[in-house]
Order: sequence, then structure tokens, then C-alpha cells
Amino acid sequence: MHWISKIPIQHHPKYAQIKYLSAKFQLHPLLTQHLYNRGFSDFDKLDAFIYPKLSNMYDPFLMNEMKHAVTRILKALQRNEHIHIFGDYDCDGITSSSILYLALKELGAVVTTQLPLRSEGYGLSVNAVQQLPESVSLIITVDNGSSALDALRAAKEKGIEVIVTDHHEVLNDRPDCLVFLNPKRKDNTYPFSNLCGAGVALKLVQATYITLNRDWIRGTEPFLDIVMLGTIADMMPLNDENRIFCYHGLRKLQQSPRKAFKILLDTLRTKSIDSSTIGFTVGPIFNACGRIGDPNPAASILQSTEPTLKQIKELISLNEKRKDITMEQFKFVLNIIQNERLHLSPVIVVKGDFHKGVIGILASRIVNHYKKPAIVIADDGTGSARSLQSSGFSIIDCISACGKYLKKFGGHQMAAGLSISPDESQIELFRYAIQLAAMKQKISIAANWYIGILPLEYFPRTMFNDLRALEPFGMGMPKPVFCSKNTQISEYSTFGKDKEHVKMSINQFIAYAFSKSNHFTDWNEGNLVDMLYTPHCYEDKNFLVQDCVVV
Repeated sequence: MHWISKIPIQHHPKYAQIKYLSAKFQLHPLLTQHLYNRGFSDFDKLDAFIYPKLSNMYDPFLMNEMKHAVTRILKALQRNEHIHIFGDYDCDGITSSSILYLALKELGAVVTTQLPLRSEGYGLSVNAVQQLPESVSLIITVDNGSSALDALRAAKEKGIEVIVTDHHEVLNDRPDCLVFLNPKRKDNTYPFSNLCGAGVALKLVQATYITLNRDWIRGTEPFLDIVMLGTIADMMPLNDENRIFCYHGLRKLQQSPRKAFKILLDTLRTKSIDSSTIGFTVGPIFNACGRIGDPNPAASILQSTEPTLKQIKELISLNEKRKDITMEQFKFVLNIIQNERLHLSPVIVVKGDFHKGVIGILASRIVNHYKKPAIVIADDGTGSARSLQSSGFSIIDCISACGKYLKKFGGHQMAAGLSISPDESQIELFRYAIQLAAMKQKISIAANWYIGILPLEYFPRTMFNDLRALEPFGMGMPKPVFCSKNTQISEYSTFGKDKEHVKMSINQFIAYAFSKSNHFTDWNEGNLVDMLYTPHCYEDKNFLVQDCVVV
């Protein structure tokens, strides 16, 4: 247990300023302190955070080569050229391709979209280029393309120009394409580098509308719910421009959802819609298509004005299947790790008969379980890697140092993908090299931070409204965590297929502890519980337990 408290509010050196801001914005002092510690330390900064304005979005032409991209797109529109959008199979690829498709279609473009199956591999491929109809003269990649060197060469040989829009780390020199939009460029001039693929696509749309002298705020508003989904699902930090996207996208979803989202949320009987709904319910449903199915129908649903209930139910069903596969495979991967003692290494590298569609989820769950970076490799050599949040460890830097053992790789600090020869000797060489590379980085112990001690049974109900006003929460802007000491549980039960989850009644509140039933093996009514918790559903006023210890 590694729980660390922030400075108690009454001892905070800026206590008077926090109390002043708390009164001005009518926020609970603990929440004001939480925001103060994250840099919102005066009236203007806090005002901009609580009420983000679309007009504060950055000038899209600050992004390298944006003007060139817009010029080429407008030329294609004038000439009625066939534009082909090529995305990725994950939720970010689905959303970014849909944003660009809908915008270009509205401008009268001849435009098509294509997302690869996971079995076809990540990103634009030579095969995909060769199979394009002769009518295609311009490819625009979204959420991929920075490392598609062979495919870009094939496009050039075929006489097709390519605009690459991406957000992944640029591991080589500028790709050989007509235009390269990527806020992660080594020579980046854009003020915010943490856009997702959908965010980059939206900036391209914004720039196009500005060039056409159209009202770009009104023009981009219809896409804010889609860019919000892509940003949260791709686990981008919800600060700066991402917060503007997601704040307005979330409110659009709450107040006037597009038909696809309305049918989905109605079918799921969702009581409240917040960032948790997107991150834990809607995002995984769209991601499941690319994991174990075909992502193109999901993109068609977002791009359609008349999606059907049948289509939505098929998405939900696919995600339920993905959950079952993940549960079984996680048990399998834990057995391998324990039997081979792989958890003793700085980076857990595990290979086995895994479904390629869930190796990323498995890597994330291993990280959460062992508090170490993890790489999961399927039998064909396809691998997925995840880093440890708030550890300062870059998984892509680690993998890059071992590039000579890999066929290809790409990603960013928190997540990466790779391909390696499945030969056991090659895997062992890579596993050894990755440990050496990891030891050159400083990995800090991931601590569980909480902002103050607040007994759960006395949690102020008004704070639920405060938290709702501060949405969205997520990466880079987590929901505040509180500590409750010596908590009396009046009722306790387990649920889930393996009874792995816990439901607790505390005073008049309900708290859920997912995958924590092992903590309660010897629990009885006389036991008290120390716990870290965060508010969950604002309507039902319940909580999620982050960590707990039976006293």
C-alpha cells in the first residue's frame, strides 16, 4: 500500500487564495485545492478551466504544413477528385475518419473511407494502396501514416498523392508524402502536442472552414461529440485544447446527441452521461469492433444519418463477446507470468496463444496488477505494450532502444505496438534487451494520491453537483480521490462471474470495489476498512473504491 496525501488544506501555503477561489466559484474547498495544485491558481485560469470556450481553440495554421494540406484538399474539391480516407481500426481511427468524411461530404467531395482489419496490420499498407480503385488521386490518412514508409512509396509509384494526419511519435525522418500533419513532429510548431487522431482531423476541418470564410465554430460544433469520444477512448490527457473539445462534446452528447449515440445510450439504459460513461462504456464498444471484428460498420454508423437499432445491438453484442475473451485470456496470461516468474523483471514481457484483438487490454491489466510496464506478444509475433501511469517511464523509448530485434514498432510514451519474429530465441533476445533498456530509465513508484481525508459516510451530497460541473475527467485530469479511515460497512456482497467484485453499503451510500474481493476473504461485520475512493455516478450518488485495506 503506497498512499500519499496532498497537503491538508488548512496547512496549504495558499490557503487564503484557495478559500477565495472556492467562494468565487462556489466549489467545495477540497475541489478548489485539487484544481489549484494542478495549476489553476488564479481567477482567470480557473474560469478558463470551468468554462472552456471554443473561441480559445488554437489557430490550426500553427501546425506545420496545414496551409499546404488545405490547399490540396480544396484543389481536390474543385476538380471533383476521388479522396480516400484511410484510418486505423481503433476508436480513434473510427472517429477521426468519420469527422473528416462528414466534413468533406458536406463540402461536396467525392470521398470514401477505409479502416483495416486488425489481421491486416496497423496503418496504411502496400496491399491497401495497390487495391485502391484507379479513380483515387488523393489519400488522407488519419490516426496513422507516420511510419508507413513502404505504403507511401507504393502510393507515389501509383501516382497518388498522400496527406498524412497522425499523432503518434515520429520515430524516423519526415515520411515521404505530400503533406505531413502531426503535432509530434520533431520540428513541431503547434502549441499543443497531445491531440489524438480525431483531434488532428478536427484541426484540418477547422482550417478548411477558415480558408473558405465559413463560421468555423458553427462548422466544427457538430463533430465535437465524435472528437470527444476519440480523445477519451485513446486516453489522451484532458487538458488544454483537449478539454475544450471534450467539455463541449460531452455537453452536446447530453443535450442533443446524434442519432447513433441516442440509440446506443437508450439501448444501454444509461442513467447519466459523463466522462466515465465514455471511457468505460461507449469507448470500449467502438474499440471492440476493431479488436475482434470489422471496424468499418462502426464508422458507417457514425457517418450515417439513419443508423438502426439492429446495427447498434450488433456493436454491443460484439463488445460482450470481447469481454468474455478478455476475462479468459487474463486468467491465462497471469498463469504464464507466475509460472515463468516474469513479474520479477523491470518490464513484463509475456508471449502466448493470445487473441491479437485483446493483447492491448491484457497489457493494461497486467500493468494494473503488477504495477510494472508490460508487453504482451501473440503467437504470430504481434505485440502490444503499455506503460505505468505517473511513473515517468516511456515504453516507446524503451522499445526503440531494442528496434534491431523487431520488424516494426510505433506508439507513444504510454502505449505502443510492435511486430517481432515469433521464434523463441528472438523473443528471449528481445526480452533481455528490453530489461537493459528499462534499467536506463528512472521508474518512480506509482503512488495512490488522495486530496484529503473525508469519511465516505459523511460525503457532502452537494459535492456531486460540483464534480458534475467540472467534467470531463480522465487522463491528465483525474477525478479527485479521497481517503476514508476506519469505515464501517453495514452490508457487503460480491458479484461478477467469479465473484471478483464487491458491493458495499456505507451509511446511505453504495461503493463498488472492482476486482477487490480478495481483500475481503476474512472480512466480518466487526472489521473496519481504510479506503481510497472517488465519486462515480452523480445521479445515484455512489462511489468507486480505488484501493482498500481491511483493518
